Amino acid sequence: MIAIVSAYKSLEYSLARALLLGGCLSLSILFASADASAQDAQEPKEMIRGGYAIHQTVDLGGHIADISGSGPMYSTLVNMQSGPRILSHFLTMRATNSKHFPLFDTLTTASSGYGGDPNNFTTLRLSKGKLYDFQGMFRRNRQYFDYNLFSNPLIPAGVTSNGYTFPQIYSSPHLFNTVRRMTDVTLTLLPLSKVSIRLGYSQNIMQGPTLSSVHFGTEALLAQNWRNSTDTWLIGVDWKPLPRTSFTYEEHITHYKGDTNSSLTGLNLQLAGGTPTTLGFDNVSAPAASSASSACGAHPAILNSATTPPTANPCLNGYLQYSRLQPTRTLFPTEEFRFQSSDIKSLKFNGRVMYTGANMNLPSYYEYFNGLESRTASRVETTTGSAKGQRINVNASFGIVWQASEKLSISNQYEFENFRQPSLVSLSTVTQSGASMLVTPGAAQEPEITAGGTFLGMKTHSNTVTAAYAISPRASISLGYRYRSRLIDRSMPFETDALAEGTAYTLSIHENGGILGVSLRPTRQWSINGNVEIAYANRTYTQVSPRALQHYQIRTTYRPKTWATFSAAFNDLERRNNVLYVNHLDHSRSITIGASVVPNEHYSFDLSYGYLDIFSRTGLCYAATPALTGAVSIPAGTSCGSNPYLGTGYYDAPTNYASIGVTWSPIKKLHTGAGYRINAINGSTEMLNTRQVPGTLQSQFHTPYANIAWTIAPGWSWKADWNYYGYGEGGAVGPTLPRAFHSNLFTLGVHHEF
Repeated sequence: MIAIVSAYKSLEYSLARALLLGGCLSLSILFASADASAQDAQEPKEMIRGGYAIHQTVDLGGHIADISGSGPMYSTLVNMQSGPRILSHFLTMRATNSKHFPLFDTLTTASSGYGGDPNNFTTLRLSKGKLYDFQGMFRRNRQYFDYNLFSNPLIPAGVTSNGYTFPQIYSSPHLFNTVRRMTDVTLTLLPLSKVSIRLGYSQNIMQGPTLSSVHFGTEALLAQNWRNSTDTWLIGVDWKPLPRTSFTYEEHITHYKGDTNSSLTGLNLQLAGGTPTTLGFDNVSAPAASSASSACGAHPAILNSATTPPTANPCLNGYLQYSRLQPTRTLFPTEEFRFQSSDIKSLKFNGRVMYTGANMNLPSYYEYFNGLESRTASRVETTTGSAKGQRINVNASFGIVWQASEKLSISNQYEFENFRQPSLVSLSTVTQSGASMLVTPGAAQEPEITAGGTFLGMKTHSNTVTAAYAISPRASISLGYRYRSRLIDRSMPFETDALAEGTAYTLSIHENGGILGVSLRPTRQWSINGNVEIAYANRTYTQVSPRALQHYQIRTTYRPKTWATFSAAFNDLERRNNVLYVNHLDHSRSITIGASVVPNEHYSFDLSYGYLDIFSRTGLCYAATPALTGAVSIPAGTSCGSNPYLGTGYYDAPTNYASIGVTWSPIKKLHTGAGYRINAINGSTEMLNTRQVPGTLQSQFHTPYANIAWTIAPGWSWKADWNYYGYGEGGAVGPTLPRAFHSNLFTLGVHHEF
């Protein structure tokens, strides 16, 4: 069967390739012959029908993908496959007169990617003068993710028990292959009137197969049927009483449905008698044999490797069944009022007030485990329950700009946010004991009830005052001061020991910062802008939150000619939290330069280079068996639970990326382009697993390209694109399949305008 499927796929690929090449070649010969006797091609004129001027274009063709290396990695990063496509379609209709009383004055629609591309879309816009304006969009996106280092236990080769070798994990146990469909429509009534009304609806559906995992003594692989959706309705009213003053009221209602469910998969073994089972997929060493005092006696993990499938020891951690259902419903109604005005001389105002009262509801949680968790002698665990929560959020802002003089302006921006999030949960777990998966579970024990509530709230005030002064027509400076205060409230209305998440507390954080901005224009062609922000907080809420922050930004643009532009930017964000045993430090530094030269319509040149360095270091506790070389023990008197070692969480990812592109059109009929793009990372991190490998932290991604378009007759063009994708990692592959790949992607098509 596998051979038949493989042969069919090969034949399908060959046929698609032949059809594309043959069809495009035939069209090229046909139109080239027609073009040989024609004068220079002219742009097609608009077609007038039914009182509308109509212009339409369509690109038909397809892709030929030649892929070598890791298919899952190619699909994760690129996922462009062979086959025919509607490359693009564009239509405009414009009313030429009002005699026919048209339903719309203008219509514009565009589509791209249909036929198998991972991303496709359709847009539609209709408008009728002062009456209405309609905009709609549909997008479809396939998200394929199978990076085999993600959540991988990195099982080494040769882990055996009684002649059976435990399989290595070659794909990600948290794989995604979902499709997201997004629909957005908006209708504006009376768009040019003093009072206009907006109606909108958005839907986002994400569904498809995914993988996940669960832990009951050992890790089991789960098949997740992913199905989550969000629906949002909008009604808004805009009032424009004055030319430069507007008031807006909007009501947003968002409803979320989470219907993802999980079930057990990966049952690669059996018990005596044939019942399918698994001892988990995270066996980096063979599971220890059962003891002589166990219900099975002293036996290895695999009792018999000669059976199909092999027979497992029923007295070890394992799974027979598992399922989880957690249907979630959330309703987010939000009211928003905002305004802006500049009708008063020398003054500008803007403001906004929002209120959200969300209700989150998990009406019926269900989790069922059937197997053996040897540490607790649990054979069956059934958990049912429910949970609910609220999120009440008040958000407001007000800004004012006063133009005190021709050179001096003063502005103030105030932000306020207050959210409260109470929640309640009630769970009931019924356990049935047993010492072997072959033994019928014991009687159900008394339910273990977990009931409790928690509350998290935060109130934030932020105010920024800024003065800007124009020193001269070529130089200006601004100076600002920002103050922010946060009051975090973490209280527990009631709890049980089973849901103890810490004691109730409040935490007050105060932050002060200064902002300096400079704008220079040494010449009419050269501009320089820079900003510096320095802030300090008296305390933090999390380890990675900064107590000290410095942010430096410089941007410059130089245009010596109207057809030449050179630009550069520097950005450096430094953050620190120098607390004992935390010692957090991170920075994000980037440098970019670019050049664009377009001397005439015949050729152009683009060049860009960027450097980005993401660095982080934070004190952390960890456990490792055996201990890593140079491991630092937790200092005496410091609590880290059962973790005996102190790490730094070091992570550094210096990245270089560059691109160059050239276009050339020697004659009106011919347009060509070529370029090269590269993204290279040479990073490192603290390795807390002896089998861990650098992966993408040491990798390169090359994507050169070339394209050509030839006008072969009025309104007809032949187009061809070539893209190369080459991905490789510089470090060791590790106990997984290699992730390197390269591919040549050819796109052939015919462009028609009519």
